[in-house]
Amino acid sequence: MRVLILGFEYLPVKVGGLAEAITSIAEGLAGLGHEVVVITPDHGRGLGEPVKKFRVTAFGESVEIEARRRGRNGVTVYSLAGGLLSEPDVYGPGWEGLLKKTVLFGKASAGLLNGLIGDFKPDVVHAHDWHTVFAFGLLKKYFGIRGVFTIHRLNKARIPAEYFHEANLGELAPYPEIDPEHTACYIADMVTTVSRSYLWEEWDFFRHFEGKVTHVFNGIDCSFWNEGLLENAALPREERRRLILERFGLSDGKTFMFIGRFDRAQKGVDTLLRAIEILSTDPAFGDMRFLIIGKGDPELERWAKAVQNRFPSNVRVITELLSRETVRELYGSVDFVIIPSYFEPFGLVQLEAMCLGAVPIGSAVGGIKDTVIDLDEDPGNATGILVPPRDAFALARAMIRAKNLDGETLKRLRENGKRRAKEDFTWKKACGRYVRVYEGAVDKAMPFLL
Repeated sequence: MRVLILGFEYLPVKVGGLAEAITSIAEGLAGLGHEVVVITPDHGRGLGEPVKKFRVTAFGESVEIEARRRGRNGVTVYSLAGGLLSEPDVYGPGWEGLLKKTVLFGKASAGLLNGLIGDFKPDVVHAHDWHTVFAFGLLKKYFGIRGVFTIHRLNKARIPAEYFHEANLGELAPYPEIDPEHTACYIADMVTTVSRSYLWEEWDFFRHFEGKVTHVFNGIDCSFWNEGLLENAALPREERRRLILERFGLSDGKTFMFIGRFDRAQKGVDTLLRAIEILSTDPAFGDMRFLIIGKGDPELERWAKAVQNRFPSNVRVITELLSRETVRELYGSVDFVIIPSYFEPFGLVQLEAMCLGAVPIGSAVGGIKDTVIDLDEDPGNATGILVPPRDAFALARAMIRAKNLDGETLKRLRENGKRRAKEDFTWKKACGRYVRVYEGAVDKAMPFLL
């Protein structure tokens, strides 16, 4: 099968988990023997060798587009440069700049396929998230290709209809403001999202596409998130933990880590900070260590730094961008990873942690609930602990409970987590299901089925 993938991020260009997911899907499909081509903006990176130049009109100007091609793990990647497509801010500059960038990406993608179509006629185009709606719409309009649209996280934005008219898709804009996710789902032959629970949590949206909507779990690459690749792989976990904490100026103790965006809308950093403040009055707090890694909302960053200043022997806040290799060292050394999200379409943190033996303590929402088996629900197969979202007291109690778990239970949680990540959530399985989606041979969400 010939598969064309549209995405606004593709490794090494990475803002969040989207780049990891799209790259893994493309490479996984190639590994299954399919011919895979990816089209993505260049974002000023200059990746690959220039292979085509052409011009498009956008917003009253003529823009020269340069298509650069590179091969990566069996996938052909075209990066489109020129005008705003060369803007280094992946999701910018600003909201209006982003909207113009998405329109230009749509026109440039159609222009590129127009030059490739004699040699590469896709069987399916697979678009990811709303930034690709114009590219998706134009490829459907001009080439009649079967289309799949994947929502990794609902954005729930509205954009002025003028952008659809500028993109030559005025027929999709009957109202002054348009929901681009709804539009992409409307024109798609199949719609997917990244976990079963998230699909049902957002059924008010997905119900509009009943009959063509399903889920495909993301996967995890345990070949990278692997204890065998750690700097001190031969050392006991407790010794690795001691060395990591020493690096951050902390003495040894049971260690809890948060890593992610400081995002008021989703990630629950405020819930974690409140939980730490609650724990500070408990005698057990003296032996607990907290690594809080991320950046984003300035107010949350200030709050996190204030918590560190109040409890300098227990808390370290790291707001710099860490390499994947450094993050792997952390997962392979800490005892527990906290995922206190308000909602989580899928979430890779809990699976990355499980691959490396860190036990997840997460909110019982979306993909976290689908991937983490709770200690109370199934003690024999448990991989972590689930708590209600937005409940700092429940999170604090869970962390105290985790700290006091006996060695045998901890060992079982770690072994179960590694096995579940490596066997149940592989990209090979995810890509196999995507192929069934492409073929229309996959189960659908039916609200009347219990």
